[in-house]
Amino acid sequence: MKKQSLFLGALIMASVFTFANPPKTTTKKTTTVKKTTTTKTTKPVVASPSVAADAVKFDKSNATEDIVVDGKDILLSGNDNKLTITGNVGKILITGKNNDITIVAVNEITITGSGNFVSWEKTNNANAKPVIQDKGGYNNVEKRSGNAQTKDEN
Repeated sequence: MKKQSLFLGALIMASVFTFANPPKTTTKKTTTVKKTTTTKTTKPVVASPSVAADAVKFDKSNATEDIVVDGKDILLSGNDNKLTITGNVGKILITGKNNDITIVAVNEITITGSGNFVSWEKTNNANAKPVIQDKGGYNNVEKRSGNAQTKDEN
């Protein structure tokens, strides 16, 4: 009986020790790495307005002039000018601001500047109107008639 008591006591001691100090369990932590791809969004490249390489370039400011052009393009980068352009203009690109421009004949008018007053009389285009692109702000483009106003009279 003593042996049984000793065995039973040892068993109780082992049980108490096990509950007091439970065996350490290890958990294996797994990490899943997702491969991500970053896509950079870019704006499409838009061609900037241009004129022919042999275009007449006018970069003066505060000038009043008559310009005679026959079949060439014009690049106007000056400001506060009053210009009268005679002859046939292929394309005029106006990057300046606050210009008063009268054109006798033009096929295309592109404006990236602001505050410009452009009047035209005729064109060689089949629809009897020049191609007009106003990419600036506060510009006025109109067909000139016999009693048309200038920027100062408007």
